[in-house]
Amino acid sequence: MMGQHLTERERYKIEAWLEEKVSKAEIARKLGKSYSAICREIQRGSVLQTVKITGIPEEKYFYKADYAEIKHLEACENKGRRRIFEKASETKDILIRLLKKGYSPEVAAYLIKRDYHIHICYKTIYNAVKNKDLETLKMSDLPYHKKKKTAYQPQSKKVILNRRSIDERPVSVNNREEFGHWEMDCVLSGQCNAMPAALLVVTERLTRYSYVYKMPDKKQESVKACLDDLEQTYGQAFPLIFKSITMDNGSEFINQAFIENSAQNEDFKRTVAYYCHAYSAFERGSNENYNRFIRRFIPKGANIKKISKGAIQEIVDFINNYPRKMFGFQSSSYCLKNALSDLKLI
Repeated sequence: MMGQHLTERERYKIEAWLEEKVSKAEIARKLGKSYSAICREIQRGSVLQTVKITGIPEEKYFYKADYAEIKHLEACENKGRRRIFEKASETKDILIRLLKKGYSPEVAAYLIKRDYHIHICYKTIYNAVKNKDLETLKMSDLPYHKKKKTAYQPQSKKVILNRRSIDERPVSVNNREEFGHWEMDCVLSGQCNAMPAALLVVTERLTRYSYVYKMPDKKQESVKACLDDLEQTYGQAFPLIFKSITMDNGSEFINQAFIENSAQNEDFKRTVAYYCHAYSAFERGSNENYNRFIRRFIPKGANIKKISKGAIQEIVDFINNYPRKMFGFQSSSYCLKNALSDLKLI
């Protein structure tokens, strides 16, 4: 058939017909191929051999079907472009170092372009990992892939009485139109009873900047102590920076007064607390994504009590200074500084 590669069986037919002195034109007609295709095939599959003609050794080309088939298979393997990271290179070493440090392929591609002026598509990096071109790196070693957002489904369960529901939160907060609205959650150790230590994570919705506190346990008093420390750090500017905090219905957040009332003046409210619907972690999406980022360094089951505050701070600094595509590869720290500058607080 025209336009199709020759099969191994057809190659053996060609070899037999050539031994019978059948012309190339006749072979092309019998196989339904073009004359030029048969000529190229015979030329490609010919082997130089020494034969005796009239008793004198003489070198002559003969078409061999098995040799032609091997040449065909080699050509098939060499089709297409070579993989960019198939061989060792300085760029490959830099890329492996960045990925092992914890950067995603997209951010690693940006850093290589910024620092070394080498353009690499992040999809090429994913393909290199899939093809096992980057040493022992596997897809499971890379940051998680974001799942498609699901449409919000109204929840039948309501928050506990006397707690301000997220339904009361202004549209401007929901749409991330202004700075100063935060989300809060806890990252726990493996067994809460045996390893009570936890991390309190407070994430700003607009900049995605987070404060992370190590707590001895997951109790209301520990959460209050962390917020009191934040309030003391920012002083009178605290209500401008922490306009609201959204959290789930966990027992550590059950006392709304602990969250809202100022430690310096109990009659003064330092922030406004909102509570999510039950089983609706997506209502604190920025917070959940930050927690997942932390889990890359502190996996589930780890005893947070054994992790030093210095080590935790290194993780937090890495995440807060991580280049984010949504901000044009600027970091959350950079965005926070701009927001505080707009408020004339720095």
